[in-house]
Amino acid sequence: MSRTGFLVKHTPQVHQSILDFYLQKANSFRAYFPAGEELSGSRPDFLALEGVFAQPWSGMVGCIVVEGTLTPAVRALILERGNFDEDGCYHPLQLWSYELANETEVLLRVGDFSVWTVFATLSELKSLEKQKIPISEWQEFSLEPEEGVTLLPIDESDLRQITQAIEEAFIPKHE
Repeated sequence: MSRTGFLVKHTPQVHQSILDFYLQKANSFRAYFPAGEELSGSRPDFLALEGVFAQPWSGMVGCIVVEGTLTPAVRALILERGNFDEDGCYHPLQLWSYELANETEVLLRVGDFSVWTVFATLSELKSLEKQKIPISEWQEFSLEPEEGVTLLPIDESDLRQITQAIEEAFIPKHE
């Protein structure tokens, strides 16, 4: 089954319907917790769950990813912490970033609290549409390169140079 990516921006009620739908389809999860209390209020609760494991996440310094099977306890915690409140406000225990997956495919990714990305099959889109979710308003995107674009390989030396340039540009030197 081929999945297509969509950016979703809607009300908390629509997000809740999408979350409910993919919590039924998914069998695993990943939750990302940056360093510091402000964005990681739910970290202790997720680390306390049975059968989860945590490791550093290479996407951000000091960030960890907690992952595991989508058990009833995990589902309940994601339902509680994975969406804005009805009034659309942020609360300190809200998940900063998480994913719901099925085997090796990501089904739903929520980043930076409010960027909702759905990776749906045609049959899932039809099911969501039957639930009166306005999928026609979603913005489709592809992670595949455009036709005629050739991706160049990056070796370890290139990666070190790119990393060094980014560090020099964005990380202040302490003297």
